[in-house]
Parts: sequence; structure tokens; C-alpha cells
Amino acid sequence: MTVPAPAPTGRQPWESWIADSYADLFARPLARRSDLYDSDRAVLCHGLGSDPTFVYVNRTAQQLWERPWRSFIGMPSRLTAPPAHRAERSAALNGGKVATDYTGERVSATGRRFRILGATIFPVRDGAGEVVGQAATFVHWEPIRRRPLLEVLATSVDEVGVALSGGADRIELCADYASGGLTPSTDLVHSVAGPAREQGVGVMAMIRPRPGDFVYSRHELDTMRRSVADVLAAGASGVVLGCLTAGGQLDVVATGALVQAAAGAPVTVHRAVDDSVDPLAAALAAFATGADRVLTSGGAATALLGSDVVRRMVAETPIAATVVAGSGVTPDNVAALVARTGVTEVHGSLRTAAGPPDPAAVQAMVAALAAIGQSG
Repeated sequence: MTVPAPAPTGRQPWESWIADSYADLFARPLARRSDLYDSDRAVLCHGLGSDPTFVYVNRTAQQLWERPWRSFIGMPSRLTAPPAHRAERSAALNGGKVATDYTGERVSATGRRFRILGATIFPVRDGAGEVVGQAATFVHWEPIRRRPLLEVLATSVDEVGVALSGGADRIELCADYASGGLTPSTDLVHSVAGPAREQGVGVMAMIRPRPGDFVYSRHELDTMRRSVADVLAAGASGVVLGCLTAGGQLDVVATGALVQAAAGAPVTVHRAVDDSVDPLAAALAAFATGADRVLTSGGAATALLGSDVVRRMVAETPIAATVVAGSGVTPDNVAALVARTGVTEVHGSLRTAAGPPDPAAVQAMVAALAAIGQSG
């Protein structure tokens, strides 16, 4: 995840207040003011109030939580933790006191769980000496892999509700499932993003202007760039997209331009890679554009049939990127799929024959994935 830096004026005066407050309390620098944003130590700060919101996050924190500056600043800080851990987090951060060696569970914008280790929490004072916020900083963290993550496809408010109640970790939101998924309306994104975020679940919005192939005209690409900005402004955690050339390779120029348009928000390149002449090469090209994930069946009709290619993708994927297995994934075959490929995230539509996701199938999938986590 490449995180662009906001203008330095957008980080002040909090950057100075955080650095000075830490130095005053601990008689040593946290980092030089000019280095705080780019430090390899995560630094976050929220303001005061009954439901405090973030006022500062450095680059390392943005990468860990998979949230760029624009979606982090102003977000209630409680939403960085899974719902079951928010009361503990609130108690630890209450009162503006100093705490050291704090450990707590957190969740990223795309549903990844991790544990921060050895954090220092401290009050932040402004230039007049008044406490105006509370900051946390840490260097170490560890992933929490309870089970492989589950992304569920949804096309409506009700379908998102089914996915959330069933235990999905992430939603892929689109319109017109029958055509393979199209860009959802901003109204739909706005309607589901808030409730999903309250449950620690990210919403990845499809960016696809029409049915058919993935070879797009300049006009269509302009539409897609605008759609990226629109769905992110409406509350989506990230976007799902992909472009091919007329020759069947990943269009790295077009895909790269859309990744840049996402401006640090997570990007999944969808199963356009499976329509390419070489899915493995297309997946690696997607990661080279800056995409964070590739959703794939390995070029086959189902992910299980394409498991050999998916396994090769996993083996050759950059350490910071992720291969998500999708197509034909069911509670009955997901254990075999994970064992054959090594994927840590799976995607399922889990729909009834008539259309919407089946609540029982979503719950069964979560149970099957939990069993993998317990045996792993």
C-alpha cells in the first residue's frame, strides 16, 4: 500500500505538539519533527471528546490500518479496534494519562486483525500547555490469523446485512451481479459503509462501467477514475478494478492510473487477470502497479480447478500483497482450496440459486474457515 503524504500544513500543528509532548514527558525525542510522518514507528493521535476522532496519523500507521490520511482524519478512533475490543481500548485510553507497554487488538480497513505490542500512550499538549489530545506510538505488532479472511459479494443494503450478520470480514460491493458486477451507486456505498465500519468490516467497491470485456476506451477510463473518487468519498474502504489490453495482457498503464486515483486506498485487481493470456503474469503485473490484492481463480472456471496457478501466485506475490481465491468457493471445498494454495483470504458469492446471499451458507463458510484456523 503506497500512502501519499498530505501537505505539511495539513499535519501541523499536531505534528509539533505530539513530538514536543513526548519529549517533555520522556526526556528523549520521539523523532525529529520533520521525520515524524515518515518514521518507521506508528504514531496516531485523536482529539478530546465523548467520541474522539483522529487528528494525526503518520505514514506507518496508515499502512498498517490500510487507511490513507483522508479517510483516517476525522474518523472516530474507536473504529480502529474490532467491536469486541472497543471497551478495553476505551478504558486504556481514557483520562489522558501516560501508559506504557500497552497491547491491544486492532482491525484494518479491509478486515485484517493484528495486535499492537508495547505501545506508549500519552497526553498531547498544545503550545499553551493545555491537553488537547492523546497519542499512541509503537514499533512492534503481530498479525492475528484466527482463520482465513472471508470476503462476501453483495449488491444491496439487505445483502450487506446478510454478510455482516453471517460474520464476513469484508464486503465486495457491486451492482448487477448477473453481468459480473458493475460500479455501485454512491448512495448504496454511503448506505452500507457506515454500518459495515461499525462492525469492523471493510467495503470494497467495484469499479466497472459496463458489462463485457475489460478493454476500456479513454472515455471509459475517465469515467472509472471519477468513480474511484466518488465511491471513496462515499465511504468505501477501497476499490476493485482491472483493465486488459486488446492482446490479453494486463493493461498496466490504465490499471496503474486507477491505482494512483485511489490515492493510497486499498486496491484489488479483480478476475480480469483470469481473462488474460497468462494469469500468473497478469497478477504479478497488477502488484507492480501498486495494487494490494488480486482476486483470482487461477484462470480456471473455479478456484479449486485453478489451484495450481493460484498456489504459484501466492508463492511469487510480494510480501506486502495478497492473493484472494474466488469463484466456486463453498463451505465444502474451502479447506481443500486453502490447503492446496496457501491463500489467507477467500471470496465467495454464497448465493441462493435465485440470487441473494444465503445466510446459512455465509455462516457455514465462516465455520469452515474457523475450523481451518483451529487446525492450522
